[in-house]
Amino acid sequence: MIEQDKYTEQQEPSQEEVAASIAATLGETEFAPRSHIFQIVRATGRTAARELLAKTLETETNGGIMVPDGSRRRTPGGVFFYLAYTVGKTKNGKPLKRAYNNNQKGKKQPNQANKPENTNEQTKAPVNIPIAFSWEGRIEVVKEAEQEKGQANVKITVIGRPGKILDKGSCIVTVMESTKLPTLPKGLPTPTSVPTKYAVYIASKQWKKVEEAMKDPEDTLIIEGFPKTDSEVSAIAVFATNVTTKKLQMAKKQPQQTPQ
Repeated sequence: MIEQDKYTEQQEPSQEEVAASIAATLGETEFAPRSHIFQIVRATGRTAARELLAKTLETETNGGIMVPDGSRRRTPGGVFFYLAYTVGKTKNGKPLKRAYNNNQKGKKQPNQANKPENTNEQTKAPVNIPIAFSWEGRIEVVKEAEQEKGQANVKITVIGRPGKILDKGSCIVTVMESTKLPTLPKGLPTPTSVPTKYAVYIASKQWKKVEEAMKDPEDTLIIEGFPKTDSEVSAIAVFATNVTTKKLQMAKKQPQQTPQ
């Protein structure tokens, strides 16, 4: 849609985006380790988390770290967690606590075996916060997803003011451009703010119905149609199937007065 909320182009990556980038670099795709990475970023801060990643990559280059029994090297993610929980510090300078381990649920520590439970204290369950899907990671994901494509019937609605009107006899052609991003639902990747161009084709008969209304600079064109990528003109072609304006819509909704 052409009418969209204001968007600030340059902004520092969020904690979710930093965590997603670290997870991608480490090759972590499972929910649990990605969630732990986010918790580390949130606890240590984005800069410190990036420094831990740099230290991890340096350690890997120098031979890595072996698992406790010496049977193999730790994975890059394992090295990151090892460094985080051994040298990592929280924002207030305290050592970073290890992530919750489901395997320990229900087990009592040896020095706590005979201690009565304190019913006045509430045990806080860990919060598993999903890592945000970054826009940069879409290419690999889409390539995997398109191995089994679904089917779709597509309709687009373009709302705004038309540009220069070119009358080609059977239809008119105009170009409209979207330059702002709306406020997207939480969890969706944030695309770049590169303007999107729409080459709109409206049948002459349909255009005549709204041509007079468009002379009003306060009115807004509403186009429903079928979209198609047109790479040759670097635009999304929109073939209008229904055209109206906001004021024409409002006029239709007003109750008809019955003649006396």
